[in-house]
Amino acid sequence: MQQWCTAEDIAAEHDRLASTLNDWHPPYAHGVGLIPGDAPGPAPHHFQVVNVGPNSLPGVVMAAVTGYRRGTASFTLDRDQLERAIKQLAPAEALTEHPHPNLWTWRDRYLPALTTDPNARLVAVFLATEVDGDEPAEVAAFRAAVESNDDGGRHRHATHNTP
Repeated sequence: MQQWCTAEDIAAEHDRLASTLNDWHPPYAHGVGLIPGDAPGPAPHHFQVVNVGPNSLPGVVMAAVTGYRRGTASFTLDRDQLERAIKQLAPAEALTEHPHPNLWTWRDRYLPALTTDPNARLVAVFLATEVDGDEPAEVAAFRAAVESNDDGGRHRHATHNTP
């Protein structure tokens, strides 16, 4: 199995994968949310990791899986798509000096949650820098998660999800 042991390896994989995405424009922010089956709709706390910035390997991986290329958009994911994203991102875990919150959340929280709550749904959201007017509920919930977790960091974890 391929492993990326350095930050340079991860950056190179980001650049390699991004170069395969025709018309790719990195989003301002991205994240994957798990909306429980009994939830009335998406909410900011459904997005356990908020990523801000253009050089995110998890964002490029999720763009490759969903077909995202630019602008503000949301995509419903199925379990197979999530597993494919996890498999693509897993080699980054070889770099032990940095945390991998997207990988860990997708693999260790979302996959088991999908098993226990078969009516739950996953949604990947990508934000452009500007508000696109009338937004779907998933986009509005993610945008609120970005704004409520604005601490200047690249990966922002919602406080209710810290162990």
